[in-house]
Order: sequence, then C-alpha cells, then structure tokens
Amino acid sequence: MKRRILAALAAVALALGLTGAGAASATAAPPQPVAKYVALGDSIAAGQGGGVPLDSCARTDGGYAAQLDDVPRISLLRNAACTGATIDDTWAQLSQVNRGTTLVTLTVGANDLGLDTVYAPCATVPDGGDLNACLAAVQAVIGDAPGLIEPLAMLIAGVAQRAPNATIVVTGYPYLLEPVNLEECLEFLSIQGCQALTSLVFAVNSATGTLNGAIQAAVAIAAENGANVVYAGVVEAFAGHGVQLVPEAPSDPWWGLDPVNDPAGFLHPTYAGYTAYAQVILSVL
Repeated sequence: MKRRILAALAAVALALGLTGAGAASATAAPPQPVAKYVALGDSIAAGQGGGVPLDSCARTDGGYAAQLDDVPRISLLRNAACTGATIDDTWAQLSQVNRGTTLVTLTVGANDLGLDTVYAPCATVPDGGDLNACLAAVQAVIGDAPGLIEPLAMLIAGVAQRAPNATIVVTGYPYLLEPVNLEECLEFLSIQGCQALTSLVFAVNSATGTLNGAIQAAVAIAAENGANVVYAGVVEAFAGHGVQLVPEAPSDPWWGLDPVNDPAGFLHPTYAGYTAYAQVILSVL
C-alpha cells in the first residue's frame, strides 16, 4: 500500500512539474527576430575615427554600425557608407539594401552643406583668426540647409521602396564645440576673449543645429508619405563631450583632435562617441 501511495505522489509531482514547465513555456516571450542590418551614408556612418581605417571609405571596427553588430538581435550585413558621401552619392549605396533588409541606418547631409568650410575659418578664431569669416561661413551653411530637405526625403523614400520591411533610422549630427562657461572662462581669458569664444561656439553649433533641423524635416516628410522612418538625435548624448575651447578647462571630448598623428580621426567621433550613437539608435528602435 505504501508503495502505491508513494508511486501516486510521484506521478502527481511529475504531472505538476510538467504542467508548471508547460505554463512557463507558454508564457515565455518569443525570441526577437534578428534584424538584418545595412548602414548607409557618409564618414560618420562609416565609423571614421572609431579605430584604424579598414579601407578607402574609412570604415572602422569601432563605428556605430560595427558596435550595433555586437548586439545579439542585430546582424550587420553590409556597411555601404563611405567618407565624403553626399545625398547624391548615397543613392548608389542603395544597391546594398533589398526586401530582406529589416534595419537601415542613414547619416548624411554634412558634406552637402560643406561643414568643413565652417570648421576651417572658425578653427583659427581662438588663435586670433577672423571671427567675421567664420560667421560668414556659418550663414552660408544656414542659408543652404533648406535645400537638403527634399533630396533627403526622396533618398529616404528610395530606401523604403527597396527595403519595404525595414525600419529606417536617420541620425543627426552632434555639436562639435562645448558651450562656454563664462565664469570658468574668465579665470583664464578677458571678457572680450570669452565673448569671442561664446560667439564662435554658438556659430559653429548653430550650423550643425540647422543641418539637424533639415534632416528632421526630411524624416517627417518621408514618414508622412508612408516610410517607416524615425529620427535619432545625438546632440543630447554628446552633451559635456564637445571640444572645449577654454584653455585649461576640464574636457572629455568624444572627438578626434590630433590632425598630425590621427588625420583620419580628426574632427570625427571617437569610439566613445560612436558608442553614444549606437545607444541612441537602439533607444528609438
């Protein structure tokens, strides 16, 4: 009799165990499908500055595309981005996406506006360069920015047409320069010097802000016309990590600043900067 009771209890326990396992299995979330990912765009999309350049397009293993590839649910199929690419150039990269692509990132527009034409005259201002020349370059960029909206919206639509199953993430650009803390600045420079730096920072970052505004407008137009597209802004993520112009002020830039020993990474995000990019992209998915 005791054996029968023990056998019955064992059977009940086994049945309960199986029932519990079945219930847990039934309620477990299904695994997320792995995103089939293609990166498009310019040097930022290529990852220039994130490590040693791997090819003539300055792609690196430290760019945001490569870092996203390390995420288990994302598989980078191709990084088609290339340094110097404009919106027109990026159309040729669309051959790398197709109906099987489920995630596309796009960073482009800086080369269309020639942001380097802003950095060149503005970079000399702290050493006595012409602030007016810097401001003129900024105004030229701001004036040209609206012209990017329609071409970029069309490019996004082109991506959506070739990859109708993809989520498209269009990123903005970070501010290059850290805002001037006037109280801190006055410990090192005159009021005139601090005012000049403040004007310089505002000018350069305004050019980037205007570009980001045009990108956001293009994303909005593409979304209204049916594209599955979102904007990923990175200005906030880079806050506190811009280039500090105030001498001796604490600084932790996420930008390459050595044109002699690291010309490829000069004025491009570092690995840490691209990590911030990757985190922002993941946050909008």
